[in-house]
Amino acid sequence: MRSAWRNDQNASNVTYPDAIRRTSLPPTRWWRARSPHDFSRKDIRTIREFLLRHERVADCDWLGAVGGDPATAVGIAIKGLQRHGLKNPVTDAVISAILCCALEGDPTAKMVLISALRRRAKIDPLCNMLRLHWLHIQF
Repeated sequence: MRSAWRNDQNASNVTYPDAIRRTSLPPTRWWRARSPHDFSRKDIRTIREFLLRHERVADCDWLGAVGGDPATAVGIAIKGLQRHGLKNPVTDAVISAILCCALEGDPTAKMVLISALRRRAKIDPLCNMLRLHWLHIQF
């Protein structure tokens, strides 16, 4: 089984049309700009710290979702997607919590992320390529 974790000494073999844009994005947009192969455990910590410091989601279980409870993160993400659609900063925050759970191997979080990428691909073509990477990754 191929590991999904990126070796910090080696660059990813995935080529992006706009690598500069991808490195300058805030962590809440990484879910729609980076391949699963590009993430390290340090990136998960960075995302969670960013969410705790900068993002406020009006849900009493938000801390559980950010802390890594996949069921809570999935519930909040589904509500957030239904309520806010794909162009709202709240959506970036809730899908970022899902991203962390998916990177840690939760299959339900992975499917929610794939679904969000499929929907986002209608307005951002890069998301279709990312969706395909997520479909084939094994943790």
